[in-house]
Amino acid sequence: MANAELVRHDDLSFVDGNIVVLAGSGYFIVHQGLLARHSQVLHDLINAIDTSPAIEGRPVLELPDSPRSIAYLLQALYDGMSVPFSLPSPARTLTFPSSFLTYDESGFAIVASLLRVLTTYKVHRIRHDILRVLSTSWPTSLALWESREHSVTTPDGVYSPHPGLPHPVEVIKLARDINAPFLLPSAMYDLSRSAPSEAATGVFSAQLGDYIRLDESDLLCVLRGREHAARYFSTFIVNELEGRTPSAWCLRRNDPNALAKRACQIAFEAITFELLRDINGIISHRTSDPLYAMSDAEAMQTREGVPEDSTPTMRTCEICRAEFSSAVLAAKEDFWRKLPLWFGVDVPKWG
Repeated sequence: MANAELVRHDDLSFVDGNIVVLAGSGYFIVHQGLLARHSQVLHDLINAIDTSPAIEGRPVLELPDSPRSIAYLLQALYDGMSVPFSLPSPARTLTFPSSFLTYDESGFAIVASLLRVLTTYKVHRIRHDILRVLSTSWPTSLALWESREHSVTTPDGVYSPHPGLPHPVEVIKLARDINAPFLLPSAMYDLSRSAPSEAATGVFSAQLGDYIRLDESDLLCVLRGREHAARYFSTFIVNELEGRTPSAWCLRRNDPNALAKRACQIAFEAITFELLRDINGIISHRTSDPLYAMSDAEAMQTREGVPEDSTPTMRTCEICRAEFSSAVLAAKEDFWRKLPLWFGVDVPKWG
């Protein structure tokens, strides 16, 4: 290609640069030492180039990536990245001096493009920093998952992850491309809460003008995991709620009023009925979400707005509530531990 047909990236071309990085029809005049310091792959490629072809009098390192991807890579290498220690919500920004990288629904395409090129050229430090932030929204621990879910729930209880979070289909495909399996169980669980038809349809990309869809093998993993999760939740209802008797230390066990004496058992029966109806899941846009439903079974007993001096249908005594809370916590932790197995992913340090 003649030099006249090439386009120089002015912001990422330096007068003292000693090498040209050529990507497609775009090129960048940069510094060999900087590239070699951050990437052994680039170091080896630089040492192997033929110095005779030249652009603006400098040797040329031609890479197969798009000019946009290489621009993201070079901007990250030159400008650096500051990742805040405390990350308050999933709609975070990875702060570059040029502020070009944000992690949300609209900015995820840039994050994904940069991570792919960082992985290709084994730029480990920056890749690790970005994945650390990404994993706060697609975590390996139940505590971080619940924090993430809380941060994308409106004050009136409606679950609204977009535009704060990218679509889980995009995260799953990225995790496969860059070999980051620890992102997969939470992303697959997130997607499994959608209807199977929605999971199969994928997400429309305005940039591509087409749908982004999972590979057939990953779609099957999501659907199998969905069935495992649903079966676990059914077992939870049978084991922990259906026919649940009050605690041996129930505060109402000696009440002379027969109805009041059975109030805790009646409360558990009412909670079972509400879970099966899943009214709260419909209202909050979180149907087919066993983790939420198990938490909601506990929350029904203490939900605000129920008068303390009355005998609410779903309010147990404190002893019965505490025992049930322990059962819910144990079930959620067990559920979370099983996610990699259910979705067919090997994550050694999961949870």
